[in-house]
Amino acid sequence: MRLVLLASAGVAGLLLLGPVVLGGHVDAFYGRFTSPRAGSLILGTSRAAQGIQPAVLTASLGPRFEPPLLNYAFTLTHSPYGPAYLRSIQRKLRPEVKNGLYIVAVDPWSLSLTGREGTYPEDNSFIGQLHQISQNPNLAYLTRYQTKPLYRLLLDYATATERLHPDGWLEVNIGTDSAQVQARTARKLQDYRQLAATQHLSAGRLQALRQTIELLKQHGRVYLVRLPVGPSLYQLELSYQPKFDQLMREMAANQAVSYLDYSTQPYATTDGNHLQKAASKTFSEQLAKDLKQL
Repeated sequence: MRLVLLASAGVAGLLLLGPVVLGGHVDAFYGRFTSPRAGSLILGTSRAAQGIQPAVLTASLGPRFEPPLLNYAFTLTHSPYGPAYLRSIQRKLRPEVKNGLYIVAVDPWSLSLTGREGTYPEDNSFIGQLHQISQNPNLAYLTRYQTKPLYRLLLDYATATERLHPDGWLEVNIGTDSAQVQARTARKLQDYRQLAATQHLSAGRLQALRQTIELLKQHGRVYLVRLPVGPSLYQLELSYQPKFDQLMREMAANQAVSYLDYSTQPYATTDGNHLQKAASKTFSEQLAKDLKQL
């Protein structure tokens, strides 16, 4: 009798877990490693993951670019520009594509490094170590990087404030009243002040960005994009790297690609760093409109 109950519980668990795992809802990253190889990509850190919606761009730009457009941006920890992210991008991109759209989101932090050149922390993360990036289910990811107990997968799925869409956009549903935003912004600013005190703009990351652009140019149109942030974080970025915009404009000119700078545009954020969900949609619409004119 006990064996029957255990077997029944196991079957019920698998039935409940199946849609979560096969739907790519394991965490904020997993779904990007179960989707097919992409024709067009959005790259960057969590700022781009939350701030640029592929569905909005696709609806506006139509068949101008090779589908599917996938948001393949992760976090500042996992996907700053570097050799590991470049290799992962190569794996995710369909090699035969010649008319892709590539949004390369840049900011000072995604090109900075703590410590000596040549040592990149993300080499030890799934970005650096996961070679199978388009399998569903992705057993390599599930066994190495998903460490929660199975019951937590179901509980977290039911209560999650983050929802990773099949196109890679990370939807975040958290409070946006002024007091909550102000408190989060203060904490985020403190985190980035610590980064500014310990990091430097990295020659190795800048070189990886050049190589990323050169790779993507072989497959379509590349656009460097600096997303909107809150005024306090923008002022910190200006103090940390006052010549960053000039550097990006020079890189764009040397690579013969466009640079679109929205860093001071007044879009609402959840914490000074990430756009609110509604602002993400509005910004994506504006970005699509501007891309049409280039």
